[in-house]
Amino acid sequence: MTLRPALDRHLPAVDSLLRDILAAPSERFKCLYGMMQYHHGWLDEQLRPVQADAGKRLRPALCLLSCEACGGDADTALPLAAAVELIHSFSLVHDDIQDNSPLRRHRPTVWALWGAAQAINVGDILFAAAYGALLRLRGKVPSDLIVSLAEALQSTCVRICEGQYLDMGFETATDVSWEDYFSMIERKTGVLVSFATWSGATVAGADAERADLLGAFGRELGIGFQIQDDVLGIWGQEEETGKSGSSDIASAKKTLPFLHALRSLPWDQAQELAGLYAATERDENAVRRARALIEASGAREHCQDLATQWYERALQSLRAAAPEPGPGQALEELVEMLAARRS
Repeated sequence: MTLRPALDRHLPAVDSLLRDILAAPSERFKCLYGMMQYHHGWLDEQLRPVQADAGKRLRPALCLLSCEACGGDADTALPLAAAVELIHSFSLVHDDIQDNSPLRRHRPTVWALWGAAQAINVGDILFAAAYGALLRLRGKVPSDLIVSLAEALQSTCVRICEGQYLDMGFETATDVSWEDYFSMIERKTGVLVSFATWSGATVAGADAERADLLGAFGRELGIGFQIQDDVLGIWGQEEETGKSGSSDIASAKKTLPFLHALRSLPWDQAQELAGLYAATERDENAVRRARALIEASGAREHCQDLATQWYERALQSLRAAAPEPGPGQALEELVEMLAARRS
């Protein structure tokens, strides 16, 4: 099994289940559920059918492949994969509001079109729908396993919100450390990817040690992914990322390149960079200067190297779990694909 055939087989099944879960229950709520369908790329701004960018579906793919990697049937884990994607979607809809982000995947965000209040409502339903998806495991796996998965997902969601709390707090903090940063990204990104891989293995019947190795694989993959996102948030091309160029500088997000620059630049330049980030607003010249200072620190190369190290750690955990050859190969190819991504 290679990655592309695996994704071609699994992702349409995930998409079909998500469409079923997010179908409007009546004409009265067509617009409400239409907003969720818009977020997933199935409708346009007028709520007409369209095939837009639906995202990578990384987390459900990892869930299903991890299940197969431990000898399980991916169809059994399908409701679990849908639940993981719905939690991810909930977090994105709310993050866009909190970050005041007008674009996602080259399209206006839900709040930008329908307002923050309705977008909060959309996110809340996506969160609730995730647990409804999880309950579709009934009849597929033992009831006590469903309870254990629900408890683990609940804990995961709390940690995601903790990560978002830390991330938002960094906006006004003046002393964000590397330890603070890694604590934040492990929660905001690492824990859901870890849940996806751990839970897929668990549903397959893997023992605790093997499932924990798959969970570690997901955590390390998620951290590498987030560090790479930080690089793309400054140096990514808008036509590829779907976000404004240097968006993280414009919003003064204290991501890893910024933290590296503060530690590496001469004192006067570090103070200048800190001042640019502390300003209430940054015009194009300020963004350009901040980017130049960060680049001069070698942050781009350092952070990309660090992301690569985390991807390598993920591969080591994956191989230690002794996955089935086909899905194991697909998971390795997925890591390689993410390491080379530009969006």
